[in-house]
Amino acid sequence: MNVEINSHYGLDKKAIDDLIESINNQELENVRNIVKTIDSVQLAYFLSTSISDHREKLVNILDQHSLSDALVHVVPDLQIEIIETLGIENTAKLLMLLDVEDVVTIVKDLDRKSVENILYYLPGKTQKSVEELLSYPEESAGRLIHKDMVIAPYYWTINQLTEFVCNYKKIPERFHQIFIINSKLEPIGSVNLNKVISHSGDTIIKEIMDHDIKIIKTGVDQEEVARIFKDYSLLSAPVVNKNGKIIGVILIEDVIKVVQQETEEDVLKISGVSSKADINAPIHKTIIKRIPWLLFNLLAATMCSIVVGFFDDVIKSFIVLPIIMPIIASMSGNAGSQTVTLTIRAIATKYLTEQNAKRVLMKEFLIGLINGVILSTTQLQPKPLRLHAVSAVPHGRVPAAVANSAGIYAERCRSRTSAACKAVPKARCVRTKHLTERGIVRRTLLITKSARFASVQN
Repeated sequence: MNVEINSHYGLDKKAIDDLIESINNQELENVRNIVKTIDSVQLAYFLSTSISDHREKLVNILDQHSLSDALVHVVPDLQIEIIETLGIENTAKLLMLLDVEDVVTIVKDLDRKSVENILYYLPGKTQKSVEELLSYPEESAGRLIHKDMVIAPYYWTINQLTEFVCNYKKIPERFHQIFIINSKLEPIGSVNLNKVISHSGDTIIKEIMDHDIKIIKTGVDQEEVARIFKDYSLLSAPVVNKNGKIIGVILIEDVIKVVQQETEEDVLKISGVSSKADINAPIHKTIIKRIPWLLFNLLAATMCSIVVGFFDDVIKSFIVLPIIMPIIASMSGNAGSQTVTLTIRAIATKYLTEQNAKRVLMKEFLIGLINGVILSTTQLQPKPLRLHAVSAVPHGRVPAAVANSAGIYAERCRSRTSAACKAVPKARCVRTKHLTERGIVRRTLLITKSARFASVQN
């Protein structure tokens, strides 16, 4: 039995083409019908990949529920563009349909004035909650908090807990654990839902709760939060304020987003690109974010060129050096990239510390040294390349040092009346039979550069 599995879950080409055609033809009802057949993630994908004209028309056609759900999944630059298209008041109406955490995700990248204007139209309670989450440092545990959670005192029974959950109006849509608190609202344990189901109603929560919980403070970096979840295989964790009182929880789905975000950030930093870069960003913003790293690379390359200039006479004496220099720069750059990538990843995962930094440094130094020796002593063993015979260079003389350093098998000129033979008695002409292994790398310059040198000397 063959089962077809859709592993992409994205929009297919037909749906995209139908949607674009309906937008171009201004078939509003058809557009709404197509949107009803796709989910918010797929709609966000279409908004992210469509041209600005289609995106603007679609934003004005969509109903509030569809647009608000899709707005959470688009990248920050597009969120700002859509907000500018809708206006502050209409944006506030959309945000009223979302959870506080999603509202914070959308408005956190806006300027302060726009945030204040949007919050002005939100209900007082929502406004207060958003301001509280925005007060925490960016990329900290405080920004990941879910305010809706289920907590219970340690002295309750399973029956009391079950009755509370059934009657609780603000029960979250999804939760994995119930956190147990003491009289000071401090988390002291947790109870998984499977324990609540499997034990009798008269069981005291204290008897079945897990005392080993990982408590996270609001100021902890989100990357550290992700590491804690990974190391201890957590599904959720309580977050406390500076007084130790529980104020919210962090869920595993939020941590997955953090892991993806931090990974992308590490990769982009290696290339000198801002972590907030996106293909939909405006041109001027992209230029501002990229130009500093390019200027730094230009400065470094200029310094290298100056150093090479100090050895101008040596390069003239050994024609092969200009050919080898790009190879050396490329290989050293690749070796450096390997080391930098592993080092940055080790720093991000906390595996590179003060205790092992010296050992890692020496290890990478030895690896680079050994690889350099191996690559420098490795020689290509191709068959000699046979070139067509080339006549002596007219109107100039070929320096004997050039012919000798190139390792050319040359024969004497047939005619002693040639310009080259008159200038340099018994000189080897560039009448080439074949090149040996040493001459493979230099074969291009043997003809062209010899002629140039001869012309300059004349």
